[in-house]
Amino acid sequence: MLLPFVMTAAFILLSLPVTTVHSATVSSTPAQTFLGIGGSGAWWPHDLFNFPASVRQNLSSLLFSDSGLGISSYRYNLGGGGVGVSNPVRAPQTPYVSPGVYNFSADPQGTFFLQQASDFGVPGITMFLNTAPAPLTSNGDSCGGQFVSGSGTAYATYIVDVAEHWRDAGINISYISAMNEPDSTFGPVPCGQEGMLVEPSQRSEVVSSLWNELNSRGLSSAIGILADETSSTAVAPTEYSAWLPEVVDMVAHLVHHAYDFPSDANYLAYVNAAHAASNGKTTWMSEICCSLGTPAGTGRGYSQGFDPTINNALMFAGLVFQSFVVGGEAHYDFWTLVSNEIGCEPLTSSTCVTTANSNGWTDGMIYYDPDYTTNGNFELYLVKHFWTYKHFGNFVKPGTQRLPLTGSDANTHTLVVSNSTTFSVIAMNPNTTTSTLSLTFPQTVCGTTGFRTSASEDFATISPATGSGETWELPLSATSLSTYIFARKAC
Repeated sequence: MLLPFVMTAAFILLSLPVTTVHSATVSSTPAQTFLGIGGSGAWWPHDLFNFPASVRQNLSSLLFSDSGLGISSYRYNLGGGGVGVSNPVRAPQTPYVSPGVYNFSADPQGTFFLQQASDFGVPGITMFLNTAPAPLTSNGDSCGGQFVSGSGTAYATYIVDVAEHWRDAGINISYISAMNEPDSTFGPVPCGQEGMLVEPSQRSEVVSSLWNELNSRGLSSAIGILADETSSTAVAPTEYSAWLPEVVDMVAHLVHHAYDFPSDANYLAYVNAAHAASNGKTTWMSEICCSLGTPAGTGRGYSQGFDPTINNALMFAGLVFQSFVVGGEAHYDFWTLVSNEIGCEPLTSSTCVTTANSNGWTDGMIYYDPDYTTNGNFELYLVKHFWTYKHFGNFVKPGTQRLPLTGSDANTHTLVVSNSTTFSVIAMNPNTTTSTLSLTFPQTVCGTTGFRTSASEDFATISPATGSGETWELPLSATSLSTYIFARKAC
């Protein structure tokens, strides 16, 4: 009777899942210092301003406090007035009336959430523009036209007047981006959104005019200029030679979007080209959304489709890892943060907000019902992207540093964030089997707590890593994102 028992036990052991162990060593030398992580206030304020005050306050807390996303970067969209734009949600009002004349009560929707970001203490606020006011564009519209050469001084005066107004009101506008996606007019009129083409040969005028205006008011050291926010990492460096050499010392950071969804190799090629063209200026990733794909990153590409599941959330988390770990970048912004592109009716379907569909768009962390005005549905729906992005928003704070890893094939999906008292290890397991990350730190540490987001968990508190001294084991559940916290001291 003994032999069958032994064979059965052996069969059971062979049938048990094997946990992959990745071993890595944490460097003591920082790779980069982080400047922020966040997203954009376009175009959802138009609708959310109409929600009950309690919902607006809850939304602000979800975005700006550490009990929520805890973002440290907020992009306020200074509107162009929406002339020629067919979608009112994407046509924010402008304070511009005429040269030197402003109506700062315009766009109460956008300025309400700008004030909320300031009140919650968001340290990095960027004011970005998709277009100049309609009277300053080539076609007199807020889209479909382009920047008019020679109008740089007038455009810059308007921008700095608005920035100075909000700074005087106590809102710390710390960066200005005067040409968001200058590679498109977003036309023809009527357009789906605001936009203004700025040819590469015109971009130095935009930057130099803005810098001269800031400098004349003593603001050039207080407000940094971001440029040029071209939509593709493949296109941006091919155009730098046409404008950047003239204004390289006036640009605080080279800022790009990544709607071409580059491979790791191509992403690094962009960063290297940007550094070479700018004498080492820091690059920022400031906008991306709208892709389907797998947790491991296959299938990425700009496409329609609403996918609120952990699979797509991990795919987008992988893009953050790509920027920080592969690109060595210091700042990351998602696109709209809040969206109504849900693609289904949540009041008539209990699975609407948890199930993928082909009608919506994956362009938000929080969703709301586009029919709220007729059905009275003011609910906010948090998808898995909210919970995965929270891992970065809560722990990748300005002034923290990345410590690179050596000796692991899990490098691209692991981010070690260091400050004066703790190490935070954000690690993704895109696979359907469990794994363990074995880390050796450069000093004695103590595992204190952990958090995990998976198909069944939303930033759930988990047991701390196990180990002692410098060596610790971090269990990584299948298809999950985990953060393990370590104190810089012995247990």
